[in-house]
Parts: sequence; C-alpha cells; structure tokens
Amino acid sequence: MSLPVLIVGAGPAGLVAAAELARRGVDVRLVEQSAAPFPGSRAKGIQPRTLEVFESLGVVEEVISSGGPFPRWRSYRAGRLSWEKSIYEMLGMGQPTASPAIPYPETWMIPQSRTEEILRGALGRLGVRVEYRSTLTGLVTGDTDVIATIRSPDGLARLRSSYVIAADGAASTARKLLGITFDGVTRDDQRFLTADIRTTGLDRVYWHNWSRPDNPAARVSICPLPGTDIFQFVAPLLPGDSSVPDLATVQRLFDERSDGDPVTIDEILWGAAHRVNERLASLFRIGRVFLVGDAAHALPATGGQGLNTAVQDSHNLGWKIAAVLRGAPEELLHSYEEERRPIAARLMKGLGAADDRGEVADIFQLRNNYRGRRLSVEARRTPGAVQAGDRAPDGPLRLSDGSRLRLFEFMGGGRFTALTFGKRAAEGCRAVTDHGDPTDALQLLDIHNESPTTVNMLRATYDVADDDALFLVRPDGHVGLAAEDRFAERLEDYLAQVSPSSGRAARTLT
Repeated sequence: MSLPVLIVGAGPAGLVAAAELARRGVDVRLVEQSAAPFPGSRAKGIQPRTLEVFESLGVVEEVISSGGPFPRWRSYRAGRLSWEKSIYEMLGMGQPTASPAIPYPETWMIPQSRTEEILRGALGRLGVRVEYRSTLTGLVTGDTDVIATIRSPDGLARLRSSYVIAADGAASTARKLLGITFDGVTRDDQRFLTADIRTTGLDRVYWHNWSRPDNPAARVSICPLPGTDIFQFVAPLLPGDSSVPDLATVQRLFDERSDGDPVTIDEILWGAAHRVNERLASLFRIGRVFLVGDAAHALPATGGQGLNTAVQDSHNLGWKIAAVLRGAPEELLHSYEEERRPIAARLMKGLGAADDRGEVADIFQLRNNYRGRRLSVEARRTPGAVQAGDRAPDGPLRLSDGSRLRLFEFMGGGRFTALTFGKRAAEGCRAVTDHGDPTDALQLLDIHNESPTTVNMLRATYDVADDDALFLVRPDGHVGLAAEDRFAERLEDYLAQVSPSSGRAARTLT
C-alpha cells in the first residue's frame, strides 16, 4: 500500500510541509537522520511573512510569546562604545509599525530550536511524529509512485509513496540521488563560528559587537536570545583560528577581539563552525520528488532569508500536493518550481538586486509575489495596487452580529477564499459555489455585508474603486484570480485548475 507523502528532513521546511499536509487530512511520514531535535539558535530571525504563515498554521501566538523584537545594536571599539543603532537604522529604514493590512510588521527573534519545537508540537496535535535516526539511502521515482530506501535502527525499509518532499538540507541526499546539480559557490574564505553561550558579564538589553581597530574582520557579536538566559555568539574565523566550538576557543576569540573587555564566557550549550554557501538547485522537482528549503537553495546569510524562504516553499507546495491527491489536475504541481525558484534565484543576488521583472527582494518577504505565473490570473483591464500573484493583505472585519475579527482569521485554516466587492461579483461567485461539493468548501466573503467603515478600509487596502471586483485568495494567502467581470465563468475556470471539481460549496460570511 502506498503512503501519500514521505518527507525527508525535520527542520523548519520539513515540519511546515508535514503540518500543511496533515491539517488537510493527508497521511505523512516524516523521517530525520539526526538522533534528536536540533539544539541551537542558528536561524533566529522570523520575517513578517513567515509570521503570517505561522498564523495560518495556528502557532503564531507561541512564536510571539517565545521571542521578542531585535535588540538595538551596540558597537564597541578600543574598549569604548562606538555607536548604537536599531537594526532598521542599519538597514536604512524607519521602525516598522503594524497596520490593518500588515499585522506583523517587524522581524521577530526566536531561537531556531524553539521554532522547531513549536512546529513539532503542532504536528503532534495532528498525530504526526518525527522518526529520528532514519536516513535516506535510495530513491527511485516512477510514473505513479516513488520508492525510498530508509535505514533506521530497525534496519532497511523500502517505503512506497505517491510523493516525496526532500527537506534534508544543503547536503541533501535526495538531491544527490536524483542527480540535480547545486550550482554556486562555497566560500572557503568566509567561515564563522556560532555558539549558544551563557555569561553574566553582559546586559540583555543590547546586541553587543566588538571589532579590532587594526582589523575590522576580527570581530565578534554576542546577542541575547529572547525568552532565554542564553546569548548567541558569532565570530568570523580568520586564517589560523581554531574552528572547534568549545569554551576555550570562544573565550579566546572574544578576548582577542574585544580589546580586553572583562567578560567571561561561563558555558557553551551548542556550537558549530560553518562556511558560507551560495547555491541554487538546477531543478526544484524531478517527477514525484520535490526539493524545499536548503535542499533547493543555500542563500546568502545577509538578511536572514534562508529559514523564511524554506518555510514559504513548503507553504506553497503543501496545499497543492493535498489538492492533487484529492483529484485536482496533476499540472497544478508544475506551479511549485515556477513560483518558488525565481524568488530563491533573486535572493541569491542579494537583497538589493532586481530580477528580470524588475522585482527587488524584500527583507520582510511581504512583497514576494507570483505575478505572471500560471496560477496568477489577472483579468482586469487596469489592475490596482494588489494584483493576482500578490500576498493578500489583512484587514478588519465586523460581522452582522457585531463581533469583530481580522481577514486573516477568517481565511485561517488554509482554504480558498473569495472576496467580492459589489453585488454582481457576489452573485457570480454564488452561482458557482451553490452547486458544489459541500465537503470542499470555498469561503465566500461579501465585503458589502460589512460595516461602511470596513467596506471603505478594505476597498482602500485592495485598491478597489466603486466597481465590482473579485479576489480569489489561495490557501497560501496569495491572490490567485483578480476579476472585474464574467465572475462565475472566471471563477469556474480558475477552480478547474486547482480543485477536484469545478463547483464548490461556500461558507458565506454575512
């Protein structure tokens, strides 16, 4: 009997992929070659768009309560404070603030180990557990299934599945078994030592940084990790430096680069030395095997994009595989690489570089879009600020009973949502949804059933004038269809690309 989906790798990408599938009722197995969960803080910055993904998965409150905003950066030189800035001043921007359209405006700091712990908890509530000490050793993909060979403490096992999601990191075994090239560079001249430490010699208000006046490359950074008594220590490794992440090495690096500041490193909880990799897989998919996260792209460290891009890969892919398993057209899966690889390729060039469409990477990942791709159908003669392919903005709602919620809360759970502005748009959607399968509900939100304040705000947010308009929001929070006429026909055509059948029953908010 074939398992629907096997996921290889239980880092953030694998955990999110498993959660996306499991919450849609898809049976998954999640295998991980490590003996235990990852223990370190490594990727500690969660970008606003990823926080929105975590809200959809029902874990954002845990993430928020377990972390905190980035502390102000203090730079010391020759034993004295040189300057102090916020992380946003260093990026040349003002302090981000929340708005009705953007509920999570700033990067949130939380140790990667805690992020993964929260995601494992969500998976456990869905009945999925990580199978540790389970290593992928073989992979054969066919027309109808994939056979994976897994070595575990119980021996070798051959697992047959409809699809495999490879989330097994930059050294991906799955990618190598498939013969997919990982093009780019490994920067042997850019090595870093990262460690989680305890010290009582520093306050926990600031992110502390030192560098030697005679050699700016000889620097060291110590950042307090919110919700813990731990600091993250980061130092470039120069020629001749030891790469052993032990107490003696960390203390020596600090002493040499801090010009004698009297800080004692009391304990090392986790540490690792690593080289900078900047690589991109030539393909994100072969047959029924998909690469996500670091298996598909090793991004530059600047801007904290790696973990966040990995999470959004899985957020993009999960609902599509679930839909195809339930009968949607297989062609739906072609859109994964088409949408995600260009974003990774652009990030490979750096945050300030533009792609062939003139798009520039957004550190917060709120402007990442899929405009012009097959699942982004812009059917308006004069598109507004929010177009097909864009992230759908949040906004306030007021129900007919007087209760209030946000648009993201209404769209939560990862279903399609039709937002209609105007009577004709609403009637066109109902003409499709009233005759659909009630087990596959499309949510319908008629904006004009809301209060005048809500109507005006959502019209402004979605850049809709007084004319009728329809925005169909995909399960991953991106606008799939934007239309101004022929609403029933356009909705029917779009749903035929992404769903088991063209008609849908709607849950209508009134």
